[in-house]
Amino acid sequence: MKYLYSLLITLTSTLLLLCATSAKAEPYLAVKTGAKCSACHINPLGGGQRTKFGNMYGHVQLPASMSNMTNADIGKLTDYLSVGGNFRYNAQASRDDADATSSTFRVDSAQVYVAIQPKDSKFSFYIDQQIAPGAAVNREAFVMYKFSGNHYVKAGKMYVPYGWRLEDDTSFVRQVTGFNFDSSDNGVELGLEYDKTIVNFFVTNGTSSVANNDDNFLYGAKIEQLFDGFRVGSTVVLNSADRNEQRYFNVYGGWAWKKFAFLAEANVIQTSQDEGPDVEEFVSLIEANYEVIKGLNLKLTGEYYDPDRDISSNQETRYSVVVEYAPISNLQLRGGIRTSEGIPQQPSRTNDFVFLQTHVYF
Repeated sequence: MKYLYSLLITLTSTLLLLCATSAKAEPYLAVKTGAKCSACHINPLGGGQRTKFGNMYGHVQLPASMSNMTNADIGKLTDYLSVGGNFRYNAQASRDDADATSSTFRVDSAQVYVAIQPKDSKFSFYIDQQIAPGAAVNREAFVMYKFSGNHYVKAGKMYVPYGWRLEDDTSFVRQVTGFNFDSSDNGVELGLEYDKTIVNFFVTNGTSSVANNDDNFLYGAKIEQLFDGFRVGSTVVLNSADRNEQRYFNVYGGWAWKKFAFLAEANVIQTSQDEGPDVEEFVSLIEANYEVIKGLNLKLTGEYYDPDRDISSNQETRYSVVVEYAPISNLQLRGGIRTSEGIPQQPSRTNDFVFLQTHVYF
């Protein structure tokens, strides 16, 4: 069985690299096009329901060919009410250093979005609801007021502005920091969008739950500067609790060159505890995307995680190869291989993972 599994991984990777003939709205597309996240998404931070421009891009520019069954106005119900959605279904398998194997079919995620934007009003109401897997979970529910220009203020349940908004919640930079699509929080956010500069200030409960469980809050600020062909940004977060305090320092950037789009992110997380030693973690990611032909993207990633910089030889690394193919509008096929290497004392952290995914979006 072990040899069959190794053969499966080898054959799958070869087929994906040779035969797959880009992807949904991920950060590399913003870097590639030079656009802000707010150009394609109702949430100015990116992710979730798409704007009219975002639908047009996903219908015309992203796929290899346009579908005759849909159009750029898909999801528009009235002049003030629109809906959207994402559905991802996986076939996946894994094996770790302890020879533990698993393979399964699973609904990776399914979301429904609703946006109410009254005509000629500066107010809008937005809901992001996860309906699978498992029980329904509200990921975002906020009201937003837009000032002159693209400045805005949001209040409600929302994602904390932090680093790159990667689609892959299993990446080290999203797992370790905790700022991912599973960790929305209640609070308020002020966004200032200038021509080439984006600044966010935010205060949230800091608990990723319905209510605050102490007298402290999470405070943060994020700034991103756009240049011709590249962009850089940084986030600082302070999250205090009764028994500990966490400080997050983040820098990230992106660069577009010809058919390539590169992303990078580095994070330092400092935890001070009333009982126990202070801990400093470091986690980083580098990603390269290459547009082979229209509709086909090849993604390579490298990840690094050091859970305690005072301890040597406890680092983890991870490398991935992913092929993303959008044959027609609103459909994406993805497949890839990820190899993770942890410390020998934790054989489950050293593993190989292979997946094939069908992604439908509108």
